[in-house]
Amino acid sequence: MHKHNILLLDNNEESLNLLNQVIGSKCQIDLTIDIDNVQSIILSNDRLDLILLDTSVKSLNSDLDAYELARILKRDARCSEVPIIFFLHENDKDSINKCYEYGGAECISKPFHHGEFKSKVKNILQLFHLRDSLSNALEDRQRHIVTIQRQLNAIDEYVLYINLDLNHNICDASTAFVNLLACTKEEIIKRNKHCLSKEELGLEKFNEVFEGVEEAKPHISEIKTKISDNQTLCLEVKIAKDFDYFDNHIGYVATFHDITDKKIIEKKNIELDRVNYELDENMNYLKQFKKAVEETSIFSITDSQGTIKEVNKNFEAISGYSKEELIGQAHNIVRHEDMPKEAFRQMWKTIKSGNIWKGMVKNKRKDGKGYYVLSEVMPIKNSDGSFREYISIRTDVTELEEYKQVLKNDLDTKNRSLEENINYITQYEDAIDNSIAILKTNTEHIIHYANEKFCKLSGYNLEELIGKDCVELRDEIHRSKEDCKNIAKILNEKKSVSKVMTNIKKTGEKYYSNTLFYPIVDTSGKVVENLQVMYDISEIINLNKEIINTQKEVVFTMGAIGEARSQETGDHVKRVAEYSYLIAKIYGLDEKETELLKQASPMHDIGKVAIPDSILKKPAKLSYEEFEVMKTHSEIGYEMLKHSDRPILKASAQVAYTHHERYDGTGYPEGLKGEEIPIFGRITAIADVFDALDNNRVYKQAWDLDEILELFREERGKHFDPKLVDIFFDNLDEFIKIRDEFN
Repeated sequence: MHKHNILLLDNNEESLNLLNQVIGSKCQIDLTIDIDNVQSIILSNDRLDLILLDTSVKSLNSDLDAYELARILKRDARCSEVPIIFFLHENDKDSINKCYEYGGAECISKPFHHGEFKSKVKNILQLFHLRDSLSNALEDRQRHIVTIQRQLNAIDEYVLYINLDLNHNICDASTAFVNLLACTKEEIIKRNKHCLSKEELGLEKFNEVFEGVEEAKPHISEIKTKISDNQTLCLEVKIAKDFDYFDNHIGYVATFHDITDKKIIEKKNIELDRVNYELDENMNYLKQFKKAVEETSIFSITDSQGTIKEVNKNFEAISGYSKEELIGQAHNIVRHEDMPKEAFRQMWKTIKSGNIWKGMVKNKRKDGKGYYVLSEVMPIKNSDGSFREYISIRTDVTELEEYKQVLKNDLDTKNRSLEENINYITQYEDAIDNSIAILKTNTEHIIHYANEKFCKLSGYNLEELIGKDCVELRDEIHRSKEDCKNIAKILNEKKSVSKVMTNIKKTGEKYYSNTLFYPIVDTSGKVVENLQVMYDISEIINLNKEIINTQKEVVFTMGAIGEARSQETGDHVKRVAEYSYLIAKIYGLDEKETELLKQASPMHDIGKVAIPDSILKKPAKLSYEEFEVMKTHSEIGYEMLKHSDRPILKASAQVAYTHHERYDGTGYPEGLKGEEIPIFGRITAIADVFDALDNNRVYKQAWDLDEILELFREERGKHFDPKLVDIFFDNLDEFIKIRDEFN
């Protein structure tokens, strides 16, 4: 709160006491009876709020009285606005008029009436405080008006806008707007909005946008204006109704915002999105293409000196070397002495110049045997053009090349007549016809030739095969994966493909062939047909399947033997196998892993063959010591199986070792926790416990299903993997179906 500064000129202390009673601590009072001391008091105060002047005070050094002092004070700029209250000793009309004549704001008669003194002093202070407040407010408002005017000037200079009346006539326009249209305000003021759409001003479709103004909200749209022969701007126009102070609709305000750069950016972003999409698609295609090349071709990468950096499995297979033996070696590790050095000099010259080298190369296997490959060697560069590595892609054409060499050598023999050569060629063809199945198709897979061996192998006669799509002769596994389509793509690129194919005979039986797909090109280099050279490997495949099935049967029988020692039936291992297969399949393991677990899970308790009968067949709860012995069956089973390289037995060893681990880490033998436990062990644990509780054992009776389910709920996340428990409950009907089928 403001503290008042008051100057009191009076020789009577009653005035001071009364003043203190009226306003007390709210004021700073300077009391003097010396008129000559007034100037120094005024100088010592930043400001005065009130002067109280007794008319009886006079100067001790001059003729100056109270009235003359008041006149002097009113002329002083420092206190000209300070109100003066005179203390009168006579309350007559002349005295009162004299007070006002000499600048008094009020007068109070002595002796004082306390109520009058209090009222007049307070009123004067409040009145002049209000005057100061109004003065300050007016100054602030004036400064605010100046600021607003500056802002309006800036708006006029930089903001595009026009004002229109109710008849859509333009009544004002910003400087920025008329500058944009290259006109003057006089050219458009008082004209109708239609003038803006005319050719000379070029604000296209402004009339159409204006028609969209709604009652409740502004209308926003986009228009274009051509500001020069080479530049057109895109403007966002916002039209709103304009209202006066009393909320009367008086017209419209149209503001324009240049969004040309925004539109350009949006257009570029759309183009960038399209380019990114195409780039992603190309990258996806390149990944698939690279995978196809690596799987179907003989592939290697070398540095600038020809040192091998990477090879694929096909390279290992054809060369006889392992990857470890090849990495870091010079590529001439597989060079055959029959290859002329000039061929390699030419190759290096070509690829070092940045071009792709293509040619036939004879290489040598680790065992010394030769093989032929069609090679393409290409240099790979970094984005800055610097060398990175060489990539070589090859296709095995050993058999065709050797056959070609035989024919060439025989035909080049000068001692033989043409008839002899023809005779030999005929015999070679007969030999091939009797040992190799050959099929020829056009580039659309349509068969136009098959030799006798193929007809015999497939069960079709030649008339039935001609015109048939060779895709129809393949097993569903190839059709679902679109293998034939993918092979055709590679052939169209003049590359050969070697692949084991599963085929279907006319009778519906399957047969297997190691097939070389080879593109035949004409003299112009265009692929005109595809040759398929097939070796029947059905006997090998079937023998391999028989071996695998024998392994399955042995594993299953061993598992059943392990269970039989603890007086369990073979149905237990069957059910565990089926339960494990069901969980693994729903969990998302691939078919190969799912089938492997089904084959391996019957061996989970094989280690029990080494547990004494006194413990294994005890019809009561085991003691602590006995249970410790029983727990060793998982390690025993693992030790029995771990040395095998067979996938079934390796998986069986893992299942035997980990199926008693618990998800919370309190199981045995390792105390593994969570996903540290192999998935085969986690799945088998659920299958084994469910079947054990659901059936009679030597030491207990079968539990009710509700009791079993309650245990699984309690052990979710403790004994068992919670995800697998959820699968168990979600598919309980399937488990019951398996249980009933094998009981």
